[in-house]
Order: sequence, then structure tokens, then C-alpha cells
Amino acid sequence: MSNLIESISARVEVTDIKNALPLYQRITGVTDAPVLDFPGLRPAVVGPILLIEGDTETLEKFHREATLHVNDLTAAVDAFVAEGGAVIDGPVDAAGGRRTIVRDRDGNVFECFQAG
Repeated sequence: MSNLIESISARVEVTDIKNALPLYQRITGVTDAPVLDFPGLRPAVVGPILLIEGDTETLEKFHREATLHVNDLTAAVDAFVAEGGAVIDGPVDAAGGRRTIVRDRDGNVFECFQAG
């Protein structure tokens, strides 16, 4: 059995990203964490943490337990499906690579992302 996960990014939903940033910058040591603006969503990457501010409806669409950075997207997705999970969306091209959204047998939702 091989390890498909290279790293994991926590996804943290916040009510006010400006006020949340100092804590996450302090605990990660990341000083440069630009906030991006999308319709209904304001994300910022702070090291291994993706902070997300947004309205309830938009956050619900993007809610995930974590982003799994994998070295083989197909094998990772196949593992979820083989163990009773399901593909929710994808695979699709994403900024910096490809991603697939999967749900495990217990209903937990993950983004599997392969850079490339």
C-alpha cells in the first residue's frame, strides 16, 4: 500500500477574515497572506490553512473537511470509491492542477487536489 497524500490543508470558515488573519499568521509564521475576492467568498492561504469568509449559501457549496494534496488523483479518488465513498464533482482543472470532490462513506467531504 502506498501513501497517496503529500500534505493536507485545513479549511477554516471564519466570519471576518481580516480579524482572523493575525491568529493564523502568528501560528503558521506566514506573513504574506493576500485575501482574494470572489462572488460571495473571500479566501486566504495561510501556510497549510485555507481561511474562507463568505455568506452561508456560498460557504455551504464549498464546505470540505480538508484539501488532500495527492500525488495520484485517480488512485486517491478510486480509494474513496472502493471504500464506499462517492465522487461529488470532478475531476476538473483547477488553479495549479486538477481536483475532484469526494465524500467518504460517513459523509465527510474532501477535495483531492493534484498539482501539475
